[in-house]
Amino acid sequence: MTNPFVYYRITPNMEPKRDPRIPVRELDWHGDLALIRRFYARFTDTPFDPDVLPPNTGKPLAILAEEEIASFAIPFSFREGETEIGGTATVPEYRNKGYCRALIAEMASRILAQGLTAVLTTHRDNLPMRAAAEGIGMEAFTRGAE
Repeated sequence: MTNPFVYYRITPNMEPKRDPRIPVRELDWHGDLALIRRFYARFTDTPFDPDVLPPNTGKPLAILAEEEIASFAIPFSFREGETEIGGTATVPEYRNKGYCRALIAEMASRILAQGLTAVLTTHRDNLPMRAAAEGIGMEAFTRGAE
């Protein structure tokens, strides 16, 4: 069976390609809870509760448009020496504007500044996410048996 996922990484000796024209904002899980809940409601009926997030979850980053979240990502630390860029989503009407790419570039920069490797996992068929990862300079790699 073929692995349905593609793994990308960018290491501390690399620099992600960034677009400074798209501002990225760090959010606070509790202070920005109403904003985050409105965003999640666009994708699911399940109410968002930040208190059930695993302890390895960092602060989310977002791109805002019209005072709402247009694109969103969450850092997770699953393995020593690396942080996963996950939970990435863009509201449909804001897709194809470079928001996801700008968001993951900013998150990767913050991860790299800590001396860690930034990784991203996506489904093989998710061509927009793959293009965004490759566009910032992330390299595909094979994840060994875990």
